[in-house]
Amino acid sequence: MRLLCALGLFLALLHVTSCLLIGAFNIQCFGEKKSQNKDVMGNITEIVQRYDIILIQEVRDKDGTVTQSLMDLVNQVSHQFRNISSDPLGPGGHKERYLFLYKHHMVSVKGSFQYAGTGFNRPPFVVQFSSTQTAVTDFVLIPIHTSPSTAVEELKALADVVNEAKGKLQNNNIMVLGDFNAGSNYVPMSKRPTIPLFDTNVFHWLIANTVDTTVSGSKQAYDRIVVTDDMYNGMNPLSAGIFDFKSQYALTLDQAKAVSDHFPVEVQIS
Repeated sequence: MRLLCALGLFLALLHVTSCLLIGAFNIQCFGEKKSQNKDVMGNITEIVQRYDIILIQEVRDKDGTVTQSLMDLVNQVSHQFRNISSDPLGPGGHKERYLFLYKHHMVSVKGSFQYAGTGFNRPPFVVQFSSTQTAVTDFVLIPIHTSPSTAVEELKALADVVNEAKGKLQNNNIMVLGDFNAGSNYVPMSKRPTIPLFDTNVFHWLIANTVDTTVSGSKQAYDRIVVTDDMYNGMNPLSAGIFDFKSQYALTLDQAKAVSDHFPVEVQIS
């Protein structure tokens, strides 16, 4: 009986202390050529397996075949993942998908919508997730990949997306994540007071300006994770940072660049 009680207590504590690791990864020009490189795909698969939910950007995929090839490879290792993605977005021949891969035994998709407003080259594809593993059971992820030349204007427009997500999905637990191009060369400090997302009374920036999210070491914090005040209460902000796959997998600079020119950014939901 004591053994059963102890086992029950252990399982209860394990459930209480479980968390979700969420990441955002600009995978850099992920198309057919990259998806057919076994060494690169091996590293990408390892990166994906690390996360409970990962947003992948720069998926160049007109008909869904590239997305499927990634899913097939990931599922060769583990049949844990499902995906939800936007249609191809963006101007001319530079269309990309926002792709979410998620562990279906940890989270489920509760709803989604494609933002139809103006102000973006690749409008956000908003997804609401649900989990029984965390204190924040329902939360909304808003992906963004800005264009460098219009990064300031696109970041300004994100406040409208947050408000629409709150209204449509009836949820204030919101995370905006992705490649903001929010380095000082594209989003200078002088412009930041004009961007509602920088209002620290409303939003929390979990990736600091001093974090280098680039593989080449350009010392720019392009990739970010920003959460609303409600969402912040369920976060582990000290867990936020980059995943340096170059160091973790002992890759040369050229090998790392073949994977991407960006490191993933990540954070835990408690």
